[in-house]
Amino acid sequence: MSDGPANDDMIRDTAEAEVLQALRRMFDVVDPPPAHVIAHARDAFAWHGIDAELAELVYDSAVAATPAGVRGDEDARQMTFRAPGLEIEVEVVSERTRIVIGQLVPAQTASIELRQGGRTLRAEADALGRFSFDGIAPGAIKLTVVTESGTLVQTEGLTI
Repeated sequence: MSDGPANDDMIRDTAEAEVLQALRRMFDVVDPPPAHVIAHARDAFAWHGIDAELAELVYDSAVAATPAGVRGDEDARQMTFRAPGLEIEVEVVSERTRIVIGQLVPAQTASIELRQGGRTLRAEADALGRFSFDGIAPGAIKLTVVTESGTLVQTEGLTI
């Protein structure tokens, strides 16, 4: 019996693994992935609210076409997220830091969390469904809404 082919495969696999590892290290230095891509990837795997409804982005002024001759407000971005029974309307005002202003439709009180990296901020939506966060750094965020009835809704991750 010969161990030749199995050993050759192991040597080749080890050599290929070393080459791939060297390439990974090189690309980490030369062309690392953008921080927002890493944050979105982490969010995708760290979706703790498996019982939560995922609110889908249904409108984003950053990708919506602006009619010819209409001046847009480059300092504000509007987005709408939709989940069964709830819409989350969000406006992001760009300054040095971001202001995130939102409203729940239908209007209702709720607890809102904004997560960005390892930081979590909390706000309460008033009876009209309005909430806001101030001093948000540019980058990836995710919103979580907990309604008074206990419904948990999370937005897709977005970069502001």
